Amino acid sequence: MSRVSVFVVFVAAVLPQLLLAHTHSSPFDFLRHERATVNIEKDAVIAATPTLLQHSGDWVTVSWSGVSSPSNSDWIGVYSPPLKNGSIDPVNHAPIKFQYANVSGSHMPEGKGSLKFRLVNMRADVVFGFLRGGFDDPTLAAVSGPVKFQNQNEPLQGHLALTNDISEMLLVWVTDSVSSPMVKWGTTSGQYSHMKNAISSNYTEKDMCGEPATGFGYRPAGLIHQVTFTNLSPGVRYYYTYGDGVGGWSEEFSFVAAPKPGPSVTTRVVAFGDMGVGQVDDSRQLLPPEQPSLNTTKLVTQEVNSGFADLVLHIGDICYARGYASVWDEFFDQIQPIATRVPYMVCIGNHERDFPNSGSLFNSRDSGGECGVPYEKRLLMPRPSMDEAWYALDYGSIHFILMSTEHEFSQNSTQFLYLSSHLQKVDRSVTPWLVFIGHRPMYIDSTNNMPDTGDQTVAKLLRESLEDLLVESKVDLALWGHHHSYQRTCRVYREACVDEGGVIHVVIGMAGAGLSQNIETKAPDWIKVVDDQHWGYSRITSNATTLMMEYVRNNDGLVHDTFYLEKSP
Repeated sequence: MSRVSVFVVFVAAVLPQLLLAHTHSSPFDFLRHERATVNIEKDAVIAATPTLLQHSGDWVTVSWSGVSSPSNSDWIGVYSPPLKNGSIDPVNHAPIKFQYANVSGSHMPEGKGSLKFRLVNMRADVVFGFLRGGFDDPTLAAVSGPVKFQNQNEPLQGHLALTNDISEMLLVWVTDSVSSPMVKWGTTSGQYSHMKNAISSNYTEKDMCGEPATGFGYRPAGLIHQVTFTNLSPGVRYYYTYGDGVGGWSEEFSFVAAPKPGPSVTTRVVAFGDMGVGQVDDSRQLLPPEQPSLNTTKLVTQEVNSGFADLVLHIGDICYARGYASVWDEFFDQIQPIATRVPYMVCIGNHERDFPNSGSLFNSRDSGGECGVPYEKRLLMPRPSMDEAWYALDYGSIHFILMSTEHEFSQNSTQFLYLSSHLQKVDRSVTPWLVFIGHRPMYIDSTNNMPDTGDQTVAKLLRESLEDLLVESKVDLALWGHHHSYQRTCRVYREACVDEGGVIHVVIGMAGAGLSQNIETKAPDWIKVVDDQHWGYSRITSNATTLMMEYVRNNDGLVHDTFYLEKSP
C-alpha cells in the first residue's frame, strides 16, 4: 500500500472522531518519538539550498540522494533549533513540520528527490532530517547542514490590540534578544515624531502544565515586546515601525486609531472562530489540515486593505498549537498582514486553555499542556488579570463583551459576577448595539451529546447560567465558535422563537479548521440557517439604527447569508 493510501485510510479512520469532539491533533501526537533511533546511512545525503536566508518566509529546496531501498514511509523532518553539534534529537524534540519523501516523484524509483519548504524565522538555525520507518519506528538516516537566517533578531509577528482606553493602541512583536526594542510612529509616512521603549517578557516550558508543551513540543518563544501608543486622536491614521538599531527595523505599517464611541459611527467588523494555520508549502503540521485558513486570511487581508474592516474578532481556537510551540510562530506570520493594520481581538477557546487539573472548567487535554500561557503572553487583551480571560470593549456604535467558556461561568462565579456587573453598566445611548461573544455555543445544531464537553451538554449549561442575563441585558447578538460551521438562529429564548426578548445566536467557527458535519437530521425549530459544507467568515456593519451581518464563503468570496437588526434612533 502506498504512503498516500496509508494516510487516506488513517484519516478516514480517525477524522470523524476528531471532528465530532472538536479535537485537532498534531501529526506529532502520533509520532512514536520515544522509539526513535539514529542510524546514519553511509550513502544517504540530504542538503538544503540556499543555506543563508534573507527574511522570514523565504523558501529552500531540500534534496536527497543515495537512499537504498526507498520506502513510502520515508519522510523529511524540519527541525529547529538543532543540537549544538548540528544534529537532531528525534526522541526529545518535535519537528516543526514534515513531508513524505515520496511526494517527490523520483524518490521511490531512484532513491533521490527534492521538495520545497517555506521557512518562518524562528530565531534559530534549521536543519532537515531524512527519516525512515514512518511514525511508528522513526530512524534518523541523514542530516543536512544548517540553514541560517541572516538576522535571527528580525523583528516579526507584529499584532495590534485595543486597550481599555480608546486613545491607545497596543503593539506586540517578537525577536530573539535585543537590547533596546522600541516603536517609532507619526502621522506622516516615514516621519516619526514619537518613540517609545518596549516592555519585554518571555515564558518557558516551566510556566506551562503538561506534555507536549513542557517537553517534546517546546521551543523558545523568543522575547515578546509590547508598546502602548498613547494620546492617539480618534480616526487618525498613524504610521509606525518597530525594532531597534541592532536587530533592525520592521517595514512601515499603519493603523487608524479607534473612533470615539457613538451611535452615529459606522462600524465595520470581521469576525470568525476556529481558523488555525495553513501551510503555504503544503507540508504537514496539523490533522486535519487547515489549508482553508489561508483562503480566509487572504480574503480578510483584502477586506482590511480595502478599508472594509476596522476591527477583527477571532473567537477562540486560535491556531491549534496544542503544545507544539512552532505553530504559534507560523500563526502570527500568517496573520501579520491583518494584525499590523487593525486590532486583532481574541477570545479564549478550549484549544488554548483546557488541561486536566489546571483550573480550566473542562478537564480535556485540548491545549496540549499550554493551559493558556502562550495565549495570554502573546495576545495581550484588556482582561482583568492573568487567567481571567474575559473583557469588554467599545468600538464605534457597538459594545462587545467577551466571556471564557473554558472557565467557571455558573452564577456567583467570578466570571459571572463580572459579566453581570458589566452588562448593567453599558450605556446604550453611546453604543446602541450590544454583542456578546464566547467560544462554545449556547445554541447549536449538533448531534454531539457527549457528557462533560459535548456540544449540547455545554450549551445547556450556558443557557442555565447565562441566558436570562443576556435577555435581561437586552443583548442584540451572540457570536460563538467551536462547532466548525455557520449557523444562525431566530430570535430565541428558552429554545423557542420569540418576537420580543430573545437573542439571535450565530455560530461562526468555519474559518479554517476541519468542518463539523454532525448536524441533526431534523434541524431544531429555532435554527434558520446551517452551512456545514464551506469555510468562511462574517462581516458586521452597524450605525445608530441598523446592524447588518453577512456570511462570506472563502471559496468564492461571495455573501451567502445576510440579516438585519433594526432599532429606533
